[in-house]
Amino acid sequence: MRLKNKIRLIVNFLLVTIILLVTSCADGFKETEIFSSSVKNTTLLSPDSIVFTPSADETTLTISWPVVYGAGGYQVSFYKVDDPANPVVVGTENQVVDGCSTTRELLSDTKYKAVVKTLGNTTYNNKDATTAIEASYSTYAAATAVIPTGTDLYQYFTAHPITASTADQIYELQAGGSYTMTGNIPTGLANVTIRGDKVTHPTVTMSSGVFISDGGGFNLKTINFDCSNFTGSGLITFNSTLNTSASTYLSGYTGIMVSSSVTVQSCKITGLATPLLYDNAKKYALTTFLIKDCIIGQNTTSKSLISMAGGMIKDLTFTNSTFYNTQVATGGYLIQYANSTNVSKITGSGWATGSVTLTNNTFWQIYKSSKIANYSGMSQTYNTLTVQKCIFVDTGNQRAIRDLSINTTMVRTLGYNSYWFGGVFASAEISTSYDNSSTYINTDPTLKDPANGDFTVGGAAQISAQTGDPRWLQ
Repeated sequence: MRLKNKIRLIVNFLLVTIILLVTSCADGFKETEIFSSSVKNTTLLSPDSIVFTPSADETTLTISWPVVYGAGGYQVSFYKVDDPANPVVVGTENQVVDGCSTTRELLSDTKYKAVVKTLGNTTYNNKDATTAIEASYSTYAAATAVIPTGTDLYQYFTAHPITASTADQIYELQAGGSYTMTGNIPTGLANVTIRGDKVTHPTVTMSSGVFISDGGGFNLKTINFDCSNFTGSGLITFNSTLNTSASTYLSGYTGIMVSSSVTVQSCKITGLATPLLYDNAKKYALTTFLIKDCIIGQNTTSKSLISMAGGMIKDLTFTNSTFYNTQVATGGYLIQYANSTNVSKITGSGWATGSVTLTNNTFWQIYKSSKIANYSGMSQTYNTLTVQKCIFVDTGNQRAIRDLSINTTMVRTLGYNSYWFGGVFASAEISTSYDNSSTYINTDPTLKDPANGDFTVGGAAQISAQTGDPRWLQ
């Protein structure tokens, strides 16, 4: 054979080899007739590593591993392990993957575990690996500090004051821990998160102190708050003295735009006789306020839950939560903004629209003999109201939708809400001016024992439509 032909054959062979190596795991390793594995008649090993790659928006996670030659595929499981003793499968358990990667849904503040096991290949008489490889992944941001149980948070933050920083500051309370709070904790303009454990919440017994912000973001997550003896002005309070050095101080508004969000997530609050959020009747314009997956128990006849008497909230959301009051309130509001304030008046904010969104919430005896909302500044056609799959029992003085929608001025999206008052259907909520969705539910939600904190839904129509706080659905 001539030298030129020999060189051509060698080059072609090398090209085929390179292509096989490059593509072997591009779409997952798969044995074919073109390539005969040299690994035969053996018990395979599982991959020696797992790589996690979150998507840009951090809503999905790609789990990948190196190829194991001679394999017939891989058995893959992915679990949430916030409670290690009770893992929750994400996606398909023991999924057989004919490749080197798979993708799963991803949630924030969650601990995960991936399990990958190599499967045998009958073509080459290779057997399954005897053990799987496991690897952990977490979407929890690292804590700035872990505060030991038994601590008075006021004393801790007096000794370790929160300082101005562009980085988020995260303080973690120990699982099942017990804490007290006896004085104000200033958070200034910093973005601060105080979180507990998702499975075993720590408990903070409140007395006279509040979390007081100059306009930074603030988040409470997975903590129980006992407010039965709480005498502060509001659990989360904005400073009565405006910090004019804040970068978000708006001279045209003569106030502060809070551009970072304030959230209360997966918390249980009991005995609350003061506002949950209070602006000290000063001009704070809060971009986003979120209550999610919470149980909030009031004990008041007159105090508002959200008291922004000097300012407002651009976008407010309550979702998957329960709100109740152990007393019959004849004053106060679930939501209160300064009536003269709307998004167009927050000069320099760039805001164009505002919203109030209530989805899958259960309300019991919330402002029973009062108005549920007082924010006439929201009565603009560029603002939106969404109330869907909520249960209102003895709430809002039979005018919940009327007050939430400011006499229908806001653009409304309503659907599958229940209105029950004094043991009968609250028909006053239903008209072309109020709930005109035609999907309202006019039967008793049959809450099991709300006076003692059990809001389990017994109403067939509500169960069928999956309405109210999901934790109470049978």
